[in-house]
Amino acid sequence: MVLPPCRASLLRGQRVLTPLLRVFSTDSASTPSATAAEPFPSPSRSQLRSSSSSTGEEASSSTPPRWSQTPAGMKAPLQMDFAKSPRNKIWAVNNNPGRLDDMYNRLLGPGGAKMLPDELKWLAVTHKSFDQGRRGFNDRLALMGRLTLVMEATKDIVSRPPLAGTRIPDENGREPLEHAQLASVDNLNVLGPKDVVGKEKLYALATNVGMMDVMRWKPRLPERLEASGVEVVLNGAIFAIIGAITLQHGSVVASKMIRERILARLPRDE
Repeated sequence: MVLPPCRASLLRGQRVLTPLLRVFSTDSASTPSATAAEPFPSPSRSQLRSSSSSTGEEASSSTPPRWSQTPAGMKAPLQMDFAKSPRNKIWAVNNNPGRLDDMYNRLLGPGGAKMLPDELKWLAVTHKSFDQGRRGFNDRLALMGRLTLVMEATKDIVSRPPLAGTRIPDENGREPLEHAQLASVDNLNVLGPKDVVGKEKLYALATNVGMMDVMRWKPRLPERLEASGVEVVLNGAIFAIIGAITLQHGSVVASKMIRERILARLPRDE
């Protein structure tokens, strides 16, 4: 069976649609323009900008900051977490902004509390164990800060004079290229970033500046903080502060802050 060509059906459809298109075109030409018939003219771009800014100001003034309370949409009607021992649920955190600013001033120097906005200052010292992570936590900031700190520690190692034992003789007796500016690169053979900014050193620095008093977290065992991972939590807070400063002010300011306020206060291994 041979199917009929579709050209004839297309021609018939064109004959039917052509008069209808002429009718619709004449009706649209006879109607007045949309701008003339519009009873309420559309607002200008400046008016939209001013109205949106005023709405944002009203919302920001009426809504408390996120760090101060759990968002209403993230609260369950029933308690979902239970502890084997009721005393393991008892743990108080800091809610005083003045105490938090004092810690930033001790860590970053005079005026350090003004380097970050309020919401970011609280987020940097908030662990994911606090309030089930419903107010945000500092994991992403800590990742950024850890990479920045490792880079600055590596730069500090290669900027030192050549250390003893850095030259490793070649097994085949080959002589490598020697240059005065490349001699310090071999320091990485005996000293690494973990030796400069290790977990114990950063924990001691965080304790000295009083970070324990403002850290927002929930230890698994309040009576045994070391078993609950307090070193890792405080290290993450220092990383998060460095990451926040890097994102807020750029790498130049963060590099200077790390050299002057962190590396200079850590014990130096030679």
